[in-house]
Amino acid sequence: MIYNFLNRLLVANEGFVMKRKSLVRFDWAIKKILRQKANFKILEGFISSIIGRDTKIKKILESESNKDFKQQKLNRVDILCEDQASNLFLVEVQIDYQYDYLLRMLYSVSRAITEYMQEGSEYAAVRKIYSINILYFEPGLGNDYAYRGTTNFYGLHNQEELQMDARQMDKFSGKARFSDIFPEYWLLNVSGFDGVAKDTLDQWLYFLKHERVEAHFDAKGLVEAKEILDISRLSDKDRREYNRFLDSLRDEASLAETIRLEKKIARREGLAEGLAEGETRGRARGELEGTLKTLLLLFRQDILPKDTVVQQMSSLKGQGYDDLVEDFLSQLEV
Repeated sequence: MIYNFLNRLLVANEGFVMKRKSLVRFDWAIKKILRQKANFKILEGFISSIIGRDTKIKKILESESNKDFKQQKLNRVDILCEDQASNLFLVEVQIDYQYDYLLRMLYSVSRAITEYMQEGSEYAAVRKIYSINILYFEPGLGNDYAYRGTTNFYGLHNQEELQMDARQMDKFSGKARFSDIFPEYWLLNVSGFDGVAKDTLDQWLYFLKHERVEAHFDAKGLVEAKEILDISRLSDKDRREYNRFLDSLRDEASLAETIRLEKKIARREGLAEGLAEGETRGRARGELEGTLKTLLLLFRQDILPKDTVVQQMSSLKGQGYDDLVEDFLSQLEV
C-alpha cells in the first residue's frame, strides 16, 4: 500500500521523477540510439563540449553494461567509444546515489585501460581515457555542478610541476604534460545545475536536466539531438520500450524512497522503545529492525532471492534480538 502511494507521489513530483518530455532521456538514448553510426554527431557534440575541442568518433566498443540492458537494475548506463586519435571515452550515467561511486569510476577506467591494451605491448601503448560521468546526485561536498580531475606531479618542497623530458615528449608525440597521458575525469552533477546556460557545456546540462533544447542553443550535437531524440519519431516498439524504461525508473525511485522511510520509521520506533530500556539498546534495535525491513522489502520486490535474504537475516542473530529476527524470517513464508 505504501509502495503504491509513494509511486503515485513520485510520478506527480517533477523534481524527483521527470514528467514526460518531447525528447527521450539521454541514458536511454545511449542504449538504443546513439550507438548507431548515423547518430554519432550527437555523442561527438556532447564530448566536444566537455573536453573543449572537436572529436570524431571512430567506433563504439564493448562496455560493462552494454551486454544486458533488460537485466539492469541499478539505474546505470554506460558507453565506451574510441575516436580517430585512439583516445577512449567512457560515458556513464548514474541516477541513484552511491557513496563509493568515485572508486567505482576509478575501477571502470582501470579495467578499460587494461582490456584495450594488447598483451605484451609497451606501457607507452596505454591510451588516454576520458571518464565522463553524468550524475543525478551530489558526488561529494561542493558548490559547483561540473568538476574536472587530472593528474600532474608537483615537487613536495618547491611546488614545481614535473615536466616531460625530451625523450618522453618525443615518445608521446603532441603531449606536453603528464596530465595529457593520464586519465581525465569529469563529474557532471545534473541535479545541481542551476538551469542557466552560460556556455555550450551548460546547454548540454540543460538538455540532460530538462530533456529539451532551446531555440537559441548552438552547442555541437544539440541540433541533431533535438531532431533524432524526438519522442514522436520513435517506432511503436521503441515507444513501448521507452515507456517501460520510464516506469522502471519510477519503480526504482519509489523503492529507494520506501526503503529510506522504512529505515527512518524503524529507527524512530527503536528510539522510542529505547526510552524504556536504554537509549543505546533502543537505537541498536531500531537499526536492526530497519535492516530487516529493508531485506524483506528487497525480497518482496524480487531484487534479492529468498536464500540470500534468509542467509543475511540469520547472520543478524546473536545481538540480543533473536526473536525479532525470527519474526522477520517467518514473514518470508507468507
